[in-house]
Amino acid sequence: MRSRPLKDLVLAEGALAHLFERYGIDYCCHGEETLDEVCMKRGLNVGTIQAEIDALRLTRPYSFLHGDLWSDEFLIEYIVENHHRYCHATLPILLEQLTKLCESNGERYPYLRPVLFLFQRASHEIEQHMRKEEMILFPYIKSLASAREFARRRPLAPFVTIDGPISRMKDEHEETVQVFAKIRALLNDFAIPKEAGAMHNAVIKGLQAFVNDLHQHVHLENNLLFPRAHALEQEFDKRTGFPLVDGAIPHAREFATSHAHA
Repeated sequence: MRSRPLKDLVLAEGALAHLFERYGIDYCCHGEETLDEVCMKRGLNVGTIQAEIDALRLTRPYSFLHGDLWSDEFLIEYIVENHHRYCHATLPILLEQLTKLCESNGERYPYLRPVLFLFQRASHEIEQHMRKEEMILFPYIKSLASAREFARRRPLAPFVTIDGPISRMKDEHEETVQVFAKIRALLNDFAIPKEAGAMHNAVIKGLQAFVNDLHQHVHLENNLLFPRAHALEQEFDKRTGFPLVDGAIPHAREFATSHAHA
């Protein structure tokens, strides 16, 4: 297990995401790394983490998020309705709370101002990023899945292949995750000062919850949806634009029939 990619571990057992979060292990943008590799790089005790994984499996042996069984359309809907909606609803609230906290406690806690600056920047970029996904990339992936199912031509797209926008989305994921890693460091791993008031407590807990959700959000896109989308596009013949069936182009009459009913 320690030699398997982190992304595969979390896809198989979703509960491991919470354990990795506690150790600051990046399973979403660097999910190709193994547990052994990341522990060696970070100076973490792999034996301790392995023992926690074993204990977690005894108390919570099943994963109920069967993402590998979901259709491409359902996976996209889950990401949008669960993670995108959460971002749309949470970002303005956290931004307002963090702004008020800086106004009242910025002098006492100097780290709050850079945290606010980073969060403002990240909030804008996340909203722009999700808009591009919801308006361009995700509809294209859905149309690809539909075209494959009904043996239609590959849908038109504003790019040559899907690899271009996917690469850009992954770069933006990496940038956003790094911004929140800086926020986490400035907040001393989301530690709450002993003398902190209710608002301070709520902001730090809210930021921690947001980061945890962000990592799961990025994980589903980087490690499940995007590889599927790439493979899906590869199923279309480059010359005819029609989907391949078992590596071959279906009979022309089947195309004509399906295209006529499209």
